[in-house]
Amino acid sequence: MAYTSDVFERTERALPHARFADWLLRIPLAIVMLQQGFDKVPLSADMAAGFGVPFLLWGMAAFGEIAVGAALIVSGFMRGPLGELVTRLAGLGAALIVAGVLYVAYWAPPMELLLYNQFHILLLAAGLYLALTARNTARAGNK
Repeated sequence: MAYTSDVFERTERALPHARFADWLLRIPLAIVMLQQGFDKVPLSADMAAGFGVPFLLWGMAAFGEIAVGAALIVSGFMRGPLGELVTRLAGLGAALIVAGVLYVAYWAPPMELLLYNQFHILLLAAGLYLALTARNTARAGNK
């Protein structure tokens, strides 16, 4: 009789390994971050006031979104620990930016956030996933 762990190990070995699966998360998150960042350029104090945030915070958010989007794409091509670090920092940056957006623009009771802000929750989860795992192509290929 096979042990449960043996069954799991054999199943894991039998399943195909998608070395580039992280790109399925990395590209859409980068596109959204870049689009949101470039949407704020040129920076406008009126636009910032419309969202009720200081102009400095508005500018930091715009350039942070652009930097995170670019870092997500570039880090996917980087090899070794540097690629892992840049991916983790970009994921953390994305998560922090989206958490800030949820707090400033869409704050509601937790159940309402889950019911009506699924897009932002998914962006937050994607950023946290990349920050915590950083499964870039170089690392996945070495396993």
